[in-house]
Amino acid sequence: MFLILDALASGSGRRLSSLDVIGAGPRLIAGILEKFNLEYRLMRIEDFLKSGKLFKGVSLVSAMSMDEASVSRASRLLRGLRILGGPITSDPGVVRRLGFDLGVWGEGELSLELLLKGWIGNKSDTRGIPNLLFPDGTTSELRYLSREEFLRFKPSVNAVRFYRTIPHYKCSRVYVEVVRSCSNFNRPKILVKESLCETCSSCYSSRPALKCPQGIPPGCGYCSIPLLYGLPKSRDEGSLVEEIEGLAEAGVRRIVLSGADFLEYGRDLLSGPPKNPVDPGPNLEAIESLLSKVKELSIKHGFFFEVENVKPCLVNEDTASILGRYLSGTPIHVGVETGDSEHAKMIGRPCGPHDSIRAVKLLKKHGLRPYVYFIHSLPGQSEVTVSRTVNLMRRMFRIGAEKITVYRFKPLPGTAFWGFDVKVDGGSRRIVRLAIQLNRRRKEELVGKVVRAVVAPKVGKRWYAYPLEGGPTIRLLSEEGIEVGKVIDVLIKGVLSDRAVEGYPYHRLA
Repeated sequence: MFLILDALASGSGRRLSSLDVIGAGPRLIAGILEKFNLEYRLMRIEDFLKSGKLFKGVSLVSAMSMDEASVSRASRLLRGLRILGGPITSDPGVVRRLGFDLGVWGEGELSLELLLKGWIGNKSDTRGIPNLLFPDGTTSELRYLSREEFLRFKPSVNAVRFYRTIPHYKCSRVYVEVVRSCSNFNRPKILVKESLCETCSSCYSSRPALKCPQGIPPGCGYCSIPLLYGLPKSRDEGSLVEEIEGLAEAGVRRIVLSGADFLEYGRDLLSGPPKNPVDPGPNLEAIESLLSKVKELSIKHGFFFEVENVKPCLVNEDTASILGRYLSGTPIHVGVETGDSEHAKMIGRPCGPHDSIRAVKLLKKHGLRPYVYFIHSLPGQSEVTVSRTVNLMRRMFRIGAEKITVYRFKPLPGTAFWGFDVKVDGGSRRIVRLAIQLNRRRKEELVGKVVRAVVAPKVGKRWYAYPLEGGPTIRLLSEEGIEVGKVIDVLIKGVLSDRAVEGYPYHRLA
């Protein structure tokens, strides 16, 4: 028996956010097991910890760096072979620290497939299997999947039915990976030695080098995606359409077409895998073809879909127009991070504040609802940076950004900023306070409006719902006739916080 534990965003054992998110990783693991007709269970790590029962068999745990505490607790209940994967293994030492037998670094599909073939053939030899991390600190060859290898693996559709608590598959956002990795292979300038940097100058060319002579990991200093997953790779359209229709038939009502940047989709088909965030531009034909087919499925099966992240520098009139044609009225997430153009270069951003303003205006013009992201306490933050950031936040609010999310910088293993101290000063608190204020004002605009929402599982004595087309969590003020997965109209009556509102099922007022 195999046990897949979904620990993603579980923190110390209780999710404080992303309560309506089902990621693609655990379903991908399940898809590999299904290829071999192997029996498995999939559980949220919170449910596993709550049960308190020992598991004897092969456990496959998917986690992020922030989830080390919950994984540590779960490992004490696991007996048999224990394998750890996901972004958490960007720190190879975590395998020994948490008592696992094996870790899988970066892209683990091929590694798991080869391990399964060995077990089925009664072989325990791990030679020739890439991306394995061992408790003694050694590793096998660490490499990236080719696109041909990447396309061989398909996430399970049936596995989504294991999510029957929180997040529940009938009301949650189920993520479908359409493209993997990011094309930003520049380095954060805050770390470079100018003399060596000028000699190389690769980051300033149209094709930056994958390896830096100074040993600086590629990408934004706070992000490990380019290092872990290599050059961007797009999924095959036919495979994506098949997966999405399968999820819809299983009862999923909210689907997110995900990737570090949705606009990367198909760029690798134009002139090879891109390692420049601007050249070549978006593959408009591939994007429109995929969106048109998903739109047809959404009409046929009655589900809502959205795309997640876009880089500002890939948003232009053409891309915004196509997105608006199929996604009007849906949220779209834009990474901004800082309001200071010089600071953006220092932290490795491929886009500056002016790119972000232009992108938000274009997306808003074509009927989308931009959500913008900032990070406080980043290396290089100064009083000037803070002032420019809060000014940009206010401007984003004025031009129509629906939500302003602020994250606290956290140095992650495998990133250029790993090992940096986090200093939350008065400027950081100023950024956070403004975000709360602006987001609450947006929530107040919803009072008196009716929104379409899907009912979520009960938490304590309260029922909740998620707006089908995106928006704040809704606490329901009535319980009669409510059931998980039911789509209802809700009249918003009040604001609970900068993240939540409350309201009545609308039909009860007739």
